Amino acid sequence: MRIAFISDPHGDLVALNRVITDLGATEPVDDVLVGGDLAQVGDNPAEVVDTIRGRGWSCVRGNGDDLLIRVADGSSAQEEISEAHGGKVPKPVASRAVWSVAQLGVERIDYLRTLPIAIERGPFSFGTVVLVTPWSTEQVVLADADVEVAGRMLRESRARVLVYGHIHTPYQRRVGYAVLMSVGAVHGSNDADPRPAYTIVTLGATIEAEVRRVETPVEERPKPGPFPIRSQPGVVVRLWP
Repeated sequence: MRIAFISDPHGDLVALNRVITDLGATEPVDDVLVGGDLAQVGDNPAEVVDTIRGRGWSCVRGNGDDLLIRVADGSSAQEEISEAHGGKVPKPVASRAVWSVAQLGVERIDYLRTLPIAIERGPFSFGTVVLVTPWSTEQVVLADADVEVAGRMLRESRARVLVYGHIHTPYQRRVGYAVLMSVGAVHGSNDADPRPAYTIVTLGATIEAEVRRVETPVEERPKPGPFPIRSQPGVVVRLWP
């Protein structure tokens, strides 16, 4: 079985369409799962949500989705975002959340409400595959997180292969007899390679993960973040056994 994990489109329809095109050019997959943060930030929040729903892809809810829900319910966008970022958020960022809510409308916001924080596939011979937003949609678990934090994610999900987005940086990590991985981001890759990234996991006699980077014009790419590249584009990584 092959599962494509796509995460963090953040309302960026251009990048999402490029990922969809790349996915269509690869060996067919059996399932596509989306790791949250569908709409906030980009220019096309409604179109991104509609594209994902129209394809029937299952999604988990991210912190950006929760933000839009709270703003739609009357919370102050400025206060919500400032609290999450230590009070250092410019007003245009908060205004963008208000604008995104208006673009989405009531029905799409209600769709975001319905999204779970975990999706399970399996059981397979080796166990289950679980796509999660960590135990809180605000929780940040980086590639070099303490083994206790990584272990907590695996224990609470009861997964043999645990997959998530949120941090915008793809990596794969063995933790005991389990695998923990982040799949990268459609919008705003947060490592030294700013291209959109997603991950295809192949489940069979072996478990393999391939992080795919999608070519985009330079002017479409966000500036790179502070982290090193933790995966090689186009290289299949054997995770088990």
